[in-house]
Amino acid sequence: MSVILFVIFTKKFLKYTLKIKKSSVILLLLTLYGANYFFFERVLFFNELLSLIGFYFFLTYSFTKQGRFILPRNTIYRCVLAFILLGLIYAFVSLFLKTNWYYYFRNFSIVYSAFSFFIGYHLYTQQYYFFKKIRNKIYAYAGIALALRWPFLIDRNSYSFLLAIVQRSWKLFPLIMLMVGLGLYLLAYTSATVAMIMAAIAAMVFIRKYAYFKLLVVSLALSFIILFSLASPYLKLYATNRTLFFGDVEYVYSQHPLFQLDYNTSWRMILWYRTVVENFPQNLLGIGIGTPLLPYTEGATTQDTGNGTTDEYWSHVSGLHNTFITLFVRFGVLFPLIMLLIYRQVFREFYLYRSYYVKHRNDFSLFIGFVVISMVGLFNLLLDSPTLASVYWASLGFVARAIYERKYDM
Repeated sequence: MSVILFVIFTKKFLKYTLKIKKSSVILLLLTLYGANYFFFERVLFFNELLSLIGFYFFLTYSFTKQGRFILPRNTIYRCVLAFILLGLIYAFVSLFLKTNWYYYFRNFSIVYSAFSFFIGYHLYTQQYYFFKKIRNKIYAYAGIALALRWPFLIDRNSYSFLLAIVQRSWKLFPLIMLMVGLGLYLLAYTSATVAMIMAAIAAMVFIRKYAYFKLLVVSLALSFIILFSLASPYLKLYATNRTLFFGDVEYVYSQHPLFQLDYNTSWRMILWYRTVVENFPQNLLGIGIGTPLLPYTEGATTQDTGNGTTDEYWSHVSGLHNTFITLFVRFGVLFPLIMLLIYRQVFREFYLYRSYYVKHRNDFSLFIGFVVISMVGLFNLLLDSPTLASVYWASLGFVARAIYERKYDM
């Protein structure tokens, strides 16, 4: 039913875009992939297609006819290249560390998906006109998905991103409608991720100065570190039953009422404790790709997943449900340093030149869209999974090019 609805919904527009520009078709692929990765990635492998297109863009725009390499004066662009290089180095080292080829190539999507960045970077101008044309179609599709209460039509993560990226006005009414749209999803499906996304958007709208935003981020980070430190004596009690892949999480939940408020968050904290705290400082170097995040017993299936997947599969593929921690564990301390440079550039640019981005094509929505998809990664798979990785990297590409154009324009 999902496929039929999508075909009907996009047939006319697809026919139209094919007559105009290839860039519109590429952006349509990105939109379809973001709206319904259940089909467009898991069946048609759109993430791999978009990564390949991004790689083509990288080769086309990075070398002159004389073979000289072109490196734009753009901090984010260079950080992405640094991440790709870091990933390739670890991919080579992992050839000697991997469990088997299957898990190696599953994890290798972390590296090649980053090439989707170049789609966003080089289709920056085209995306403005494209999203302007399909804005109402996105609203209609999202409304249908909510009205029918079919979560497989549109995921909460991509739903939030698409509503943000097509939001092209800084006026009060469109902003209210954006928050209403997210609020409706929150009421329909009770998603903590969407609640955090709404809080992040509110912070970007109402906080006016970069210094205040930094203070908020530092305060939240310190609060989490303190909370995590207080929780650590309880989290390590997972080891009372090591025969289970995740450990005795039920025993941990029973130790304090706060752990029972949200079992999903408590379970994630156990994973973060095991991989970040217990393995420190060895994890500063990273474990590579195709290697297990958590120890497992070969052939064992201790988790009631309903599909018979083994603990070995979960150890290699499921991630830590915080994409940034997962990549820190796999690529070591250089990864968070690269991410720190990227996010510092994004937020500093947004707050220092907010008025410019509001007036210039309303590029502020590109920043909001990127922040939204970043929030998804705090409690879900993102960069470590092909289901949404290209959305993240393409969104970052839009922002990076917007910053480049601002510097050139001013």
